[in-house]
Amino acid sequence: FFLSPQAVALSLSPAPGRWQHLCVTWAASGGTWRSFQDGIPRGRGEGLAPGHPLRPHGVLVLGQEQDTLGGRFDATQAFVGDLAELHLWSRALAPPEVAALARCASPARGDLLAWAQAGLELHGGVTTLPFDPCT
Repeated sequence: FFLSPQAVALSLSPAPGRWQHLCVTWAASGGTWRSFQDGIPRGRGEGLAPGHPLRPHGVLVLGQEQDTLGGRFDATQAFVGDLAELHLWSRALAPPEVAALARCASPARGDLLAWAQAGLELHGGVTTLPFDPCT
């Protein structure tokens, strides 16, 4: 997980061939972060870019590792797989909220970015298909 100019290694181990819910929370006030896999806490830490604002008009890159901010894209470092239901909130979700989302017990709709309304710009042969992991 990279938040300029810092990064943390996440202890997530997605298994191929099945849908999984992954979540990372971060609070700017103290730089506290948590990672979850299928609603279960997998890691946590403090001091990740505390007080670092997320400025408007930024760029969110999914599926491509970049060696530097704004660096070039490399096809050999591209994500291969499926991605669904990306949401961003203006606050760090509490562990019970993350667990409810993972169980499909609560509707996901980020207040900063909601997957269905994201207006995504696709590159490199990416395609979109209708999919709801909760049905």
